[in-house]
Amino acid sequence: MTEKIMSETTEKLNWELQSKKLQLHWLLQITKAINYNLPSEQLYKIYESVIKDHLHAGKLSLFVNEGSWKQVLSYGMKEELSKLQPEKLLEELQMSSTKEISAPSWLEKDESIIPVYHNEQLLAYSIVGNIKSTHDIPVREVVPFIHTITNIIVVAIENKRLNLQAVEQAAFRKELELAAEMQDMLFPVGLKGNEWFDVDSVYLPHQQVGGDYYDFISLNDYEHIFCMADVSGKGMAAALLMSNFQANLHALIKNKLPLKELVTELNACVNKSAKGEKFITFFIGIINFKSHTLQYINAGHNPPVLCEKKSVRVLNKGTTGLGMFDELPFLNDETVTFEKGASVFCYTDGITELENESGEFFGAENLHQFISEKMASGTLKEFHGSLINHLDKYRQDSDYSDDVTILSLRALA
Repeated sequence: MTEKIMSETTEKLNWELQSKKLQLHWLLQITKAINYNLPSEQLYKIYESVIKDHLHAGKLSLFVNEGSWKQVLSYGMKEELSKLQPEKLLEELQMSSTKEISAPSWLEKDESIIPVYHNEQLLAYSIVGNIKSTHDIPVREVVPFIHTITNIIVVAIENKRLNLQAVEQAAFRKELELAAEMQDMLFPVGLKGNEWFDVDSVYLPHQQVGGDYYDFISLNDYEHIFCMADVSGKGMAAALLMSNFQANLHALIKNKLPLKELVTELNACVNKSAKGEKFITFFIGIINFKSHTLQYINAGHNPPVLCEKKSVRVLNKGTTGLGMFDELPFLNDETVTFEKGASVFCYTDGITELENESGEFFGAENLHQFISEKMASGTLKEFHGSLINHLDKYRQDSDYSDDVTILSLRALA
C-alpha cells in the first residue's frame, strides 16, 4: 500500500512539474516575443494561440483600453456578448475597490472574468470559458495562468504605447525648440534709434511656437523699412515658411523694387513655398524722417495704428494676405504724413485676441483707446511696459493664447 501511495505521489509530482515546465515554456515564448518588439497584433495572436491551442479554453474575449475601450480578440463567445459595447459591458461588471468583479447576469457558469490593472488603472479585462481538462495542466491552474499571461501581454503593450508616446512627445518638444530658435533668429538684433527717430520692440512668446515676425532695415540714417508678419499655423512648418519669407524679403529689398512690385513678388514666393496650405499676413512701410512721409501696404495684417497728438488712425490700405490667391485680387498703397512727435504702433493678434476670465477679447477698440491716452507720453519702451502691464491686468489669471509681438517707431525730428 505504501509503495502504491508513493508511486501515485511521485506521478502527481512529476505531472505538476511537467505542468510548471510547460507554463514556464509558454511564459518564455511570450517574453521572447515581447523582447523582439513584435507589433501588438502579433502579440495578441500569440496570446490567443496559447489560450486556445495549449490551455484549451473554448471561449475568449479580450477588451483593452487604448484611449477608448475596444475588443481586440474574440472566439467561441455567444453572439449577444460580441455585440455588446465594451464601455457598457464594463459598467455591468461593477468593478469594486478590492478589484473583485461581481458576476453579471449574462456570464455563463463556465466563464471567468480576468481584470488587468496597472498603477491602479484598469487596462483590460478578459473573459475565458469552456476550459477542457487535459494531461498538460490542471484545470485549477488554467485561470490563474491565463491571468498571469494576460497581465504580461497587456502591460507590455501598454508600456510600448506609452514609450512610443513619450518618444513622439520628445520629438515634438525638440521640434518646438528648434522652431523657437529659428523664430528668434528672424528678429533684428540691437534695435536702436538715432537723432531722427526712436524705435522699440516687444516679443512675448507663447508656450507654442507661433509664426510672428518683425523687421527693421535701415536704408540710411533717416530712411528705413519696417514690417510685421504673422503666418497661419504653428510649429516647425510655420517657422520654416517665415524663415524663407524673411530671406526672400531681404533679397527683394536689395533689388530696390517699388513697394507694389515687392509685395507682388512676395505673394508669388509664399505661394511657391506654402502651396496653398498656409498664408502670411504682412504689413510693410517705408518711412522717411527727412520728408516726414510713410508709404505702406497692408496685406491682411492687423492694421498698425498711427498716433498724432492723441488722435489715432489705422493703416489698412493694401491687399489680401499673401499666399491666399495665386495673384493678388487688388493691390493699393498709401502715403501718409509722419511729422515730428508722431508714432506708429505695429502688433500681431496676440494682443487683440487676448481674453479675460469672462472670455471677452481685449479687442482693437480697447487698444486704440489705450494708445490715444498713453502713447504720446514717455518713451516707447515705457509705453510698451505700460501696455503689457495693462494687458496682464485685463487677462487676470487667464493665459496668453498666442505670441504678443510689438514694433513701434516715433519721429524725433
